[in-house]
Amino acid sequence: MKRQSWILLVVMVLVLAIAFTGCSKKETPAATTTAQAAPAAVQAAPATQTAPAAAPTPVKPALDKDAVLLSAAKTYFTQLSQGNNMISAKDLKAALDDNPDVLFIIDIRSAKDFETSHISGAYHSEWAKLGEVMEKIPQNRQVIVACYSGQKAGQAVATLRLAGFTNVKSLMSGINNGWKAAEFALEGTGMNALADQPSVSSAKNEEQEILWAAAKENFVKVGTEGNRFIQGQELYDQLEANPKAFKVFDIRSKEDFEKGHIAGAVHSVWAQFGNVLDTLDKSDRIVVACYSGQTSGQTVGILRALGFSNAYTLASGIPNGWVAKNLPLVQ
Repeated sequence: MKRQSWILLVVMVLVLAIAFTGCSKKETPAATTTAQAAPAAVQAAPATQTAPAAAPTPVKPALDKDAVLLSAAKTYFTQLSQGNNMISAKDLKAALDDNPDVLFIIDIRSAKDFETSHISGAYHSEWAKLGEVMEKIPQNRQVIVACYSGQKAGQAVATLRLAGFTNVKSLMSGINNGWKAAEFALEGTGMNALADQPSVSSAKNEEQEILWAAAKENFVKVGTEGNRFIQGQELYDQLEANPKAFKVFDIRSKEDFEKGHIAGAVHSVWAQFGNVLDTLDKSDRIVVACYSGQTSGQTVGILRALGFSNAYTLASGIPNGWVAKNLPLVQ
C-alpha cells in the first residue's frame, strides 16, 4: 500500500511539472514587419506628379511710333470741324469776368514783356520750354495760350492737343492784335512762372507716352530750329528762282483760293489736311498758307511733331503776309 501511494505521488508530481512547463512556453507572436505596422498612407507614397507647365504670357507687340503719331494727327484735323481751337479776346474777357478760376492762361511771350504786363492771373513759360512744364498744365480746365499775334500760340496749341490736351486753345490774334486791339487792359506785372506750379497731368498709357514724348521733342526743336515762319518776300524770291523749292499748301476756303493764290500752290481745306499727310515726305520743304498765320501755325505745329523739320508757315498769312507786300496771286 505504501509502495503504491509513493508511486502515485511521483506520477502526480510529474504531471504537474509537465503542465507547468507547457504554460511557461506560450508561443511569442512574430514581430510585425515595418510594412505591416506602418499606416496605409505611409506604406506606399504615391509617385510625385509634375504640374502642367503654365502657358507663356503673350508678349504685347510694341506700338509703332510713327503710326501712333500719324493717327493722332489725322484725328486732330478731323476734329477741326468742331472748332478752330481759338478764342477771341472778347470771349476770353467775358469768361474771365464771369469766373476767372475756370480759365488757365499761359503766356509764351518773352519774360521781359510778361513781367511788364500780362493778363491778370496768367502764367509764363517760354515757348521752347513748354515741354518741360507739360505736367503743370491742367486737363480739367480751359487752357488758353497767348503770344504776340497768335501764330506761335497756334503751333504750341497744336502740339499740346496732339499730346491729348484737348482743352487747349490759343488767344486769337494774340496779345497785340487781339487783346490790346480790343482795348482790354493788361493788369498783371512781375513774374508768375508756370514751372513753379504743382504737377497735375501725366501720360495715361503707352500711346500717350509716345505722343507726350513727341510733343516734348517738338518744343525742344523750337529752341534749336526757331519758329519756322517764312516771310512772303523770301518765299516769293525762292519760288521765282526755283518753282519746286517748296510745296505750298493753301488751307483757306476753296472760294478764296480760286479768287487768288500763290502760283503752284495746292489747295486743301484745313479740316481735310490729314488726307495730305500720306502724300508727304519728311525731306520735303513745305509752306502752309492761311488768312493770318494762325491756322497754318497749328498745321505746321502738327507737321513738326510728325518729324517734318522743313515745314514753314507763311508769316501773317495771304492778306497781310503776301498781298500787303504787293506780291502776285494767280487765279
